[in-house]
Amino acid sequence: MKRLLTLLSLLVLSACTIGQPNATTAATPAETPSVSESVSPSPSSAESPDPDDSSSPSPEPSGQSGTPQPSESAPPEPDPNATPSPSTSAAGSAGAFRAPGEVLDLGGEVTLTVLDSKRAKVSGHRGNQVLVMVKSCNVAAAAGIELSWDTWVLLGPDSEEYPASTTHGTAEPAPVYPNGSGRLYKPGQCAKGWIVFDVPSGAKLSGVRYMNSGGDSGQWRLNANV
Repeated sequence: MKRLLTLLSLLVLSACTIGQPNATTAATPAETPSVSESVSPSPSSAESPDPDDSSSPSPEPSGQSGTPQPSESAPPEPDPNATPSPSTSAAGSAGAFRAPGEVLDLGGEVTLTVLDSKRAKVSGHRGNQVLVMVKSCNVAAAAGIELSWDTWVLLGPDSEEYPASTTHGTAEPAPVYPNGSGRLYKPGQCAKGWIVFDVPSGAKLSGVRYMNSGGDSGQWRLNANV
């Protein structure tokens, strides 16, 4: 009888435990994530581009870029048939002419300039006369300078030369430029006056030139009505 009761007790206990969750399974929470889910992706697999991926930009050749470079073209060759621009200074039989009032500096010692010019009849002279107003200054020539008409000449457009008059009349317009009187002008002294030129009737003129025995020279334009 005791054996039968014991056997029935075991059967009842077995029947009660059938269908219950396993003790080991119940101890493990269902919500616990697996270890593999908490590991970050490998950098090499997430960031490295696929070498076979055609969408990756290919490196540009050395020395080239996407921006077009400006072309370097050679400067245009001068046109041999082009007409040169006119010079700002007039050309005469012996070079370029200075404008009236422009000063010629002779080594910082003497300065000269032509101030005015005109045609006028001068009593005691033959033919036609042209008058040129000249100013000369001794700036720093310690020995002094002597002034004369002999260093001045009128110029024609075809290399003609008309020296200053050698006639000493009695009615030259004042002031008269010194003409070899023997006077020496000291540093700081100036002289200004008219020089008389006798020219042929109808002679065309382009300018007036100064030249001394040392080879210093300069040219000036005359007034348009001369």
